Amino acid sequence: MALGIVVICKASGIFNLAVGEFVAFGCYLGWALLIQVGLSLPVMIIMLFVVITLLAFSVERFFMRPLIGQPVLSAIMITIALMEILAGVITLLWPGIGRMYPPILPAGTWSFWGVTIAQGRLIIFIVCMLVFGLFVVFFQRTRIGLVMRAASEDQQLAQSGGVKVTRITAVTWFIGITTCFIGGILLGMLQTVNPGIAGLGMKAYPAVIVGGLESVPGALLGGLLIGLSESLGAGYLDKFVQGGMAEVMPFVVLMLVLIIKPYGLFGYKRIERV
Repeated sequence: MALGIVVICKASGIFNLAVGEFVAFGCYLGWALLIQVGLSLPVMIIMLFVVITLLAFSVERFFMRPLIGQPVLSAIMITIALMEILAGVITLLWPGIGRMYPPILPAGTWSFWGVTIAQGRLIIFIVCMLVFGLFVVFFQRTRIGLVMRAASEDQQLAQSGGVKVTRITAVTWFIGITTCFIGGILLGMLQTVNPGIAGLGMKAYPAVIVGGLESVPGALLGGLLIGLSESLGAGYLDKFVQGGMAEVMPFVVLMLVLIIKPYGLFGYKRIERV
């Protein structure tokens, strides 16, 4: 989920505040295609990519294209509007109590050197690592990845150099929404599908800021640090405060990192001449 924020920020300079709702929408949509429509898992994945493509090009055409060359704050406010629209769509299409994904992941456990790990959670971790690896290679080794990074520095300058910024923006949102949908579906497999999924998606923000807003490896490390802080806080500190430390610890880690490194662990320090 943190990768969805970093990709859009890295390629367009926009901090996407609608990540939580994109995560929730992907979670609900995946459940609906599997249970309500009755599709098989491979067909469901194909249909999700069709929806992601339509969403990405709609966001670019109707929301982001008019804002090329405009202040970044305007684009950020557009993401807030997207957040509210998606929240309303989720409420309209899937009201009521939570839902459950079918048992796709194995329910057993594996033991490594005395440590017991649920098979389903380990598979999800491996999927996340593969996704991260693919996007690191994409940004560093492909032409379009380099063009996306160039466009993020100055969209108007990139346009004057022959870069089709509108196409780059569409590809950026396609990647960002894809990672959000992947995160939402994986979350749905771990717990019930409910509106609280959007709140879990919001936890990607501390991970991104800790790692650095424009760093893909930073999103990986930030996500691991935030996840560990939640688990350790709940395991060791809940007994002293009667619960709730899993919600607090990510932001404690965030404050500590920003005090020491205001740009995040792998963020780019920008120097401006006055």
